[in-house]
Amino acid sequence: MIYFLLILSLFTWPFGQMLAFLVPGFPLTIYFLDLILGLLTMSLFLKKTVRKKILGDPLFKPLMIFNLVATFSLLINFKSLFEGTSVFALLYLSRLFIYPSVYFAVKLFPPKKVIGTVFFSFSLFCVLGVLQYLIFPDMRYLKLIGFDDHYFRLIGSFYDPNFTGAILASASLLFIALGNWAVGLPLVILLALTFSRASYLCFAFGIAYLLLRNKKFSLILFFVALIIIVWLIPKPFGEGVNLLRTFSIYSRFESWQAGLDLLLKRPFLGWGYNTLRDFSGSRFQIDNSYIFIAATTGLVGLVSFFNLLQKSVPKLPLSNKMFILSLLIHSLFNNSFFYIWINFSFWLILALPFKEYKQVRTLSR
Repeated sequence: MIYFLLILSLFTWPFGQMLAFLVPGFPLTIYFLDLILGLLTMSLFLKKTVRKKILGDPLFKPLMIFNLVATFSLLINFKSLFEGTSVFALLYLSRLFIYPSVYFAVKLFPPKKVIGTVFFSFSLFCVLGVLQYLIFPDMRYLKLIGFDDHYFRLIGSFYDPNFTGAILASASLLFIALGNWAVGLPLVILLALTFSRASYLCFAFGIAYLLLRNKKFSLILFFVALIIIVWLIPKPFGEGVNLLRTFSIYSRFESWQAGLDLLLKRPFLGWGYNTLRDFSGSRFQIDNSYIFIAATTGLVGLVSFFNLLQKSVPKLPLSNKMFILSLLIHSLFNNSFFYIWINFSFWLILALPFKEYKQVRTLSR
């Protein structure tokens, strides 16, 4: 059952926002990925032997510390929540507990039983993105259902070029670190089509890190390729494909300032995990995962979050580390870490033993 639900989650992930449904009577969106991971979490803890392995995992304790701080921050603010906010807050809090289940599940099985499906899942994600860009380049109608409007940008099944770009930048760095340039370069092309400047920056930082670490100056060709591709691809009229646009930069600064102002008002345990939806009358967004955590769970939550990251990242193989670090850098410009498909990817890549390209290639056959 655990293996079946794990594989099912991998097949569900690439469809992103396409597999969403509304809860009758609530303005609440649930995703099939939520349901599958909820079942996966329950399945993991029903078996005594599996439960023992999870409790003994070095990441379990720091994860639970962070999750319990987030829970406590919500509980102490529960009475002061705006009407309707509590349902959203509880849903998002539950995701902190269920999404790491993919990490614990993957570690139960030999890599060869999982890694082929992971590659298929990511390939399907890329195919859906290419089809969207080629067949449906004008996605401005999505504004009618609450998404940003995008024109001639690769937004994929996430319906968002920034989050799609975060995955593409991270995956391209992973394959480049593995030495698989034949896969890394096509991903750079897809990355260029997103016109996501935050994702470009992640990729640039990643290439710079690899260049300094490995002293392979030929790696700079990937960044040059990105520049050339961005210059050559079609740029019809629209603010989205204008890399000099300033509106999104100012809006990010404003959200950061608003988040820091909230932190100063409640510095220790914040306003309660993900309780900010109705502060402005609708959805309140902080475009920075770290400021988001600080504002909602306070400095205590931020410290526990950094403790979790510190226990997660340093011992990873280089390829995994490049993927994770790219996502963490992207989280400086968007609330990327807690975007459920990126959070899923974080826990998935954290568990997979990408060590050498030859080994990965053998397992994927």
